[in-house]
Amino acid sequence: MGHHAGWKNFPLRLVMKQSPLPLTVIGGYLGAGKTTLINRLLADSQGERLALLINDFGDVNIDQSLITSHDGDTISLTNGCICCSLADGFASALDTVKENAHRLDRVVIEVSGVGQPAKVALWGQSPGFYSDGVVVLVNGQSIMQRAEDPYVGETVLAQIKGADLLLLTHTDLMDSPQVEEATQWLATKHQAPVLESPVATALLYGLPPQGTDSDPAPVDYLTASVVLNKTVDKSILDLWAKTRPTGVIRAKGLVKISDRAENQTDVQLFGPNLVLRPHPSDQTLNTVVAIARPGTPRAALIKWLNQLNPAN
Repeated sequence: MGHHAGWKNFPLRLVMKQSPLPLTVIGGYLGAGKTTLINRLLADSQGERLALLINDFGDVNIDQSLITSHDGDTISLTNGCICCSLADGFASALDTVKENAHRLDRVVIEVSGVGQPAKVALWGQSPGFYSDGVVVLVNGQSIMQRAEDPYVGETVLAQIKGADLLLLTHTDLMDSPQVEEATQWLATKHQAPVLESPVATALLYGLPPQGTDSDPAPVDYLTASVVLNKTVDKSILDLWAKTRPTGVIRAKGLVKISDRAENQTDVQLFGPNLVLRPHPSDQTLNTVVAIARPGTPRAALIKWLNQLNPAN
């Protein structure tokens, strides 16, 4: 793949020390609104430098005023983001990202309308990356009909079942009972949280690093945290994840897990999925923070977090 000429001059040792990049996958059937979301993420990156991996630059129609250079299969933007074409495959695109990891904060992959986002998310297990969730967009106006379609229904349902977060789109063209019907229907197909588009990027991406002063939750969303008073057993974490209140979208923390050699473990709960990975730093925060939908009872959220602090 082509590279920005200036990036070739960075010494390799800078790249080698780079922390793994979070990798978020965005999927959904044709017409679900992925292109609209991608353009919004690029234009308003919230200070994060994204590497966006897409099938075709033309489909996204990137704002020309944002482009600083276009070198082969890579486009550089004024806000530090880059776009890489998937024309040569995922391995090639991720190689380009790794070479420029010192200039990036996050990777976002847009999956084609008929692709399976959950399978693409496995690339997050590649060296230099970690999986940070699968967001699947669902057209609220047509999803129930699409699911019954003998030709595409199986694909659409598989996309839904592979999601960590479901984003209901085109709700501005629906009335409240229709939105409620689509939301309830999705709940019968998969246990991932369902949100109405548009939503703040903080809900699509991983929560900010522990110890930052910023509030991880957008306005109206509920946030709460717990400080663990001792190490926690893996079995308690597993049970905690399974008893997630339905309103919880994300939870993240650095905790000390019993019988694990590493000093801290990075805990990520995105929708129904719990992911644990070793954390290289010497931090000993033992803190977990969670974001929940508006209307989630605060007492229930705190009670759930406090499951991680067993009495004995």
